[in-house]
Amino acid sequence: MTPQQILNADLGTIGRWARQGLSWWVQELTDLIPPALRRRPRQGTRWLAEMTTLDGPIRLWRHGALAETLVATATPGRSADLLAPRDMVLVRDLEFPRLSAADLHRLVDLNIDRFTPFAADQVYFDTTVIGPVADGAKQRVRLGVITRDRAKAILARADAMGLKVERFGIGGGEDGVTQQFDFMRAVWAEAGGDPTNRRRVWLWAACAGLVAANLLVAVLRDMNDVAQLQRLIDAQQPTVTLALRLRKTVEAERARRLALLTRRSVHEPLRILDAVTRDLPNGQWALRLEWNGRAVRLVGFKQPDFDMLTALHGPALGNARSLLSDMPTKTPNGLTPFDVMADAPGEATR
Repeated sequence: MTPQQILNADLGTIGRWARQGLSWWVQELTDLIPPALRRRPRQGTRWLAEMTTLDGPIRLWRHGALAETLVATATPGRSADLLAPRDMVLVRDLEFPRLSAADLHRLVDLNIDRFTPFAADQVYFDTTVIGPVADGAKQRVRLGVITRDRAKAILARADAMGLKVERFGIGGGEDGVTQQFDFMRAVWAEAGGDPTNRRRVWLWAACAGLVAANLLVAVLRDMNDVAQLQRLIDAQQPTVTLALRLRKTVEAERARRLALLTRRSVHEPLRILDAVTRDLPNGQWALRLEWNGRAVRLVGFKQPDFDMLTALHGPALGNARSLLSDMPTKTPNGLTPFDVMADAPGEATR
């Protein structure tokens, strides 16, 4: 199979491939089950119908005991395992390599004309593993073959007797034990698949559909909840906008008041006057003080050894500088004039 064939396949073909892959996977898992458990008969009210001749009566066995004999049409719809007359089935024991049931079936299908005098399209066949050979490298397999014409005639006879055949093997004797063959798998494969398996596939598909529907309903409900939340948010948007605008107004007013208080604390003239009073000790004379809110100017006389610029440098004033020339002058009383200017700390950095 090429990628082009996969791309050109229609949905029906893809579905058939999917069913074949699922059947193969189930068969591979079934092969992992021990034969003793795999061949365990079903419990319940299953009937075992044994046909001695094609036109003769059908004996019904139940729980290993003969229950009744059908000679005419019975109640339709009774499920049973059908045992064909032994002389209508060709049985051979063969040796094959140890293979899985699916690989063994394909091997026999490709070589049926070598093992029997019939072509593959003329017969139904089934195999059952008897056991390993002495060396263990091979296994002994029992092959059962029935022509399609005889199988269809037997099934038609069973249907006329009102039996619904679920398994189709061959009779083994008076105790009603069947050989471990099931030709119904080949019959159903020719008709398009086991109706029981198809019914099981439809049930699983229905379960998957219900799960998908639940997920879809959950997604739709979640989308509806999100839409309702969005509508609620949209309805509250004008109130939120008004609240945000009010918050911005309050924050702006708070910043304005804080700036006003800061400016008042920085530009307070009494604070500057107090700072100048503390910075100028006794013996220094300030004749004039000018304060414009940003800088203070002091004019007066000081002792010759007093450093006015260093004295005015503190937490309230800074960047002190002299406005006089660098040439020192003295008055007749021994004092030195000063004319200095200092900035408030907040204004000095501007």
